[in-house]
Amino acid sequence: MNLKDALAALDADRPDALLGLRESQWLDAKKCFYKLSVPKAVEEITKDVAAFANGGGGVIVFGIGTRWEYGEEILDKIVGLDPADVNPDQIRKVLLQRIKPFVRGIRIGWSGPEDKPRVAFLHIPAQEPGQLFVVPAMTGGRSGAPPSDALAVPVRDGDLTHWLPRTEIQQLLAAGVRASTMPTPEALATLVQEAVARAAPSTEDRSASQTAGRDGNADLVDEDRAPLEGYLADVCRRAEAEACGPYVAQSVVNWRDGPPVDRSTAQPASVAVFTTAPLVVVLGDPGGGKTELLRRHRLDVCRQWRAGVRSAALPVLIPATALSEAPLEAPFFARPPAPGSHWLVLLDGLDEITNAEVRREALRDMVRWVAERRETHRLVVATRYLSKQELSDLQEAAPVCFELLQFEAGDVRELAAARLGPEQVDGLMAAIDKTDLGDLVRLPMIGAMLCELYQADSKQPLGDTRGAIYDAFIDRLMVTTPRTDTRPEHHAGKRSDVGSPVWYSPALGERVAVLGSLPPAQLRTLLAKVAVTRRRQSSPVRSVMDILLEQPLTKLPEGVRIKRWREELIACFRRSGVLQQQGGELEFAHRTYEEFLAAWTLGDPCEGGLAELRRALDSHRLRLWPWRAASGYRPVGAWGQRVWAADEGGNLSYLGFLIDRLADAATTELDKLPPSGGISGCTFLAALKRLGTYLPDDVQAQAVDKLKRHSEVGGRSLFGASIDVDAVNQLDPGSVPMAEALAALAIDDSRVDAARSLLAFAESRAEGLAALRNLARSPRLTSLQGQVTAATAMVDAYDETGLDLIVDLASDPGLDDGTRLGIAWQLTQLRRQRGLDLLNSWIDARAGDEFWFKAALTVVEIDETYGVERMKAIADDPACPALKRINAAYVVALHHDPRGAEDLLLFARDPDLEEDLRVAAVHLVARVGHPSAIAVREELAQDPNLTPRGRKSLRRLASAE
Repeated sequence: MNLKDALAALDADRPDALLGLRESQWLDAKKCFYKLSVPKAVEEITKDVAAFANGGGGVIVFGIGTRWEYGEEILDKIVGLDPADVNPDQIRKVLLQRIKPFVRGIRIGWSGPEDKPRVAFLHIPAQEPGQLFVVPAMTGGRSGAPPSDALAVPVRDGDLTHWLPRTEIQQLLAAGVRASTMPTPEALATLVQEAVARAAPSTEDRSASQTAGRDGNADLVDEDRAPLEGYLADVCRRAEAEACGPYVAQSVVNWRDGPPVDRSTAQPASVAVFTTAPLVVVLGDPGGGKTELLRRHRLDVCRQWRAGVRSAALPVLIPATALSEAPLEAPFFARPPAPGSHWLVLLDGLDEITNAEVRREALRDMVRWVAERRETHRLVVATRYLSKQELSDLQEAAPVCFELLQFEAGDVRELAAARLGPEQVDGLMAAIDKTDLGDLVRLPMIGAMLCELYQADSKQPLGDTRGAIYDAFIDRLMVTTPRTDTRPEHHAGKRSDVGSPVWYSPALGERVAVLGSLPPAQLRTLLAKVAVTRRRQSSPVRSVMDILLEQPLTKLPEGVRIKRWREELIACFRRSGVLQQQGGELEFAHRTYEEFLAAWTLGDPCEGGLAELRRALDSHRLRLWPWRAASGYRPVGAWGQRVWAADEGGNLSYLGFLIDRLADAATTELDKLPPSGGISGCTFLAALKRLGTYLPDDVQAQAVDKLKRHSEVGGRSLFGASIDVDAVNQLDPGSVPMAEALAALAIDDSRVDAARSLLAFAESRAEGLAALRNLARSPRLTSLQGQVTAATAMVDAYDETGLDLIVDLASDPGLDDGTRLGIAWQLTQLRRQRGLDLLNSWIDARAGDEFWFKAALTVVEIDETYGVERMKAIADDPACPALKRINAAYVVALHHDPRGAEDLLLFARDPDLEEDLRVAAVHLVARVGHPSAIAVREELAQDPNLTPRGRKSLRRLASAE
């Protein structure tokens, strides 16, 4: 068995195939994993990996015990490994910091059946010829640490690892000196300095300077800072070449806990996202326009910079997947791009870091990164979703979260007019009306696809599922053309427009020509293999280029340097439109392309598609526990049951493509969802339907029927809702507990979930809306939050009466202040002005002793500019209580308006105010850091009428200063 066979066995979950092998040049086995919290273990993994990299590559298997036999170690038995002991992100960080240059292509995976002990493996592929990997010298001496300029070279020798002797290191240095034209002393000093710099583990020496933008632009220049003008020119040239077609601007709304409803509270995304706060998160659906928004902003700003207008922060686009390999820090960001300017890092695709723990650690790194650089750096993160844990991690940095809104009908028409011409808009809209696409057309990416397909053949019917649209569109992308200069961003094309380099042999030139003009079917098959490999492997995901180099058609030719061959592969495959260049790598242009190709291959009904569907479905099933609510389940006796979750556990977009591929063949598996306990299976199907997924008629009918029945109010619930607890108390006080219990059982918010899910199906939208109207008006059947949710869903379904219901709920004086303000806040997310009008009515009426001022604070939080003006008016109003006026002035001062501090000084010097209020004003003046704080404190301290209590408070303030 060789290395290739061993990796194939591990990938096939057959680690037992390695038993009986001897440790060798390419194989090492360890019973336990490295304890990376121990410095010696860090040195050990560094040494082992660098040795394999210097020795032609190999694999280290963990969780297999060995036996000693005739002076050799034999892989003897599988003992297994605890997954918690292996942290891929930590491993990669350690290796990145300590091995120079960075070992490329490292893969960490798991192998073995799920029901048996599993092993982990670390694959170190062969590296580019001529590379020498060095590490910091092992700890030693009295201090337990090596000198800062010490380095070592580990090498693999059979089944052992040795350190390269100093004499051989000297020979390598001498060879470098002879190869250079520099005088020997200077050359030797330079070589040693460079080797030490590369070997020392520095927190600032990271690979972000080589990271490329997701759309194919190597945004970060070298660490020696290439001239800014060259950087801007390169970004503009690449972006303009790839920004094909018109762009319809989108809007965003503030995202809280749940999706936005409509666009009445919307702001232009191009303004809000990039100017609001140091940390902004943009959430959006697959294909919702997140990446295009970042790309367009980067292009616009770089154009401004080239024209000499440098007021905006300079954007740099980075794929989030790069953070699973290296933190964001790099010397490139150490200073501003120009005096007085700032960096704007656009981090795209956080959700594409598939390992949840790696994603959370990357997010925590970003939070820390922004917190340390708030004055000079800003960060925009684009992702499909944020888990509850990730939201908790973000709280410390106080981000502003936006949701990118989908198109409305008018936007779709605008996009069609721009792409096709006004004369073809009606034809496209009529073709869309014949499909069952529903709201799917509102996704910008789907809208652009439909325009492209309609323009290619207006007589061909459009697909009625998302999978069918992708299938036709990717085929369209891969159509070859005689030359590539017409549509270089889309077509594989032929290589007639590219001259052959001088190092080409005739055979190699012919091979490159074949790759450059692959038929669409063959090209699609090849890229599908890449997508499937990435889908099946463990985190971290291998690069597209590494997988291509393993394919027979694209493997490295003998005698060709890998760097040159990678450049040829990039030139050939970026024309497909499915792949794009990222520096020296290739990546799928959009994550949904990869999902589609993997699903369309793995979901083949004749090739185990149902097994893949079962696996994907199972990833969305979670256990029901007290801390994880599930719609339609009663708490008693339900703990431990399996429920369906659309937003956790798996990739709903990929699952949707799988179901589209299988079509009616998926009925057997999908039939299990509607009858499952509760309604989570039905709400899960509704989420798939909203995504544009095909559902078999029988499955859809079952789901709709169950949701209808669940949204109805049964006789038992009606009886409980009819109970008047006060009347029972008057007739029989002893029966009150039973009456309260029956009344409480009548309240069930899962009815609202069922009614909302009915909106996803065209045939049940009217019934779902009617159920929502009834539940939103039934406090004895629905909780307060359930009523708000139902009313919000009504507005989402274009029923404006839902707004009146929300206003009525917020105006209930029987609710506590926090609850009423929370409902008003939700109203502002639906209709900004309607919510502000409600808050203003409370402020103007001076409702409640404290309530009206809390409403004013809420206005400040919603609209800072307008809210501060309202606070100024309160501070100037002599009819308001003095304490409220002082607090209002303090709020104004906190928002960096000098008027606030001036008003506080006036209050502190006002002899007509009570002493406690004047002293409080002095404290607030000091808190906002006004230069007159000490003077006003001393003035008040000299007042002969000041009480001992007031003097003591001022003395405490003086000591604090």
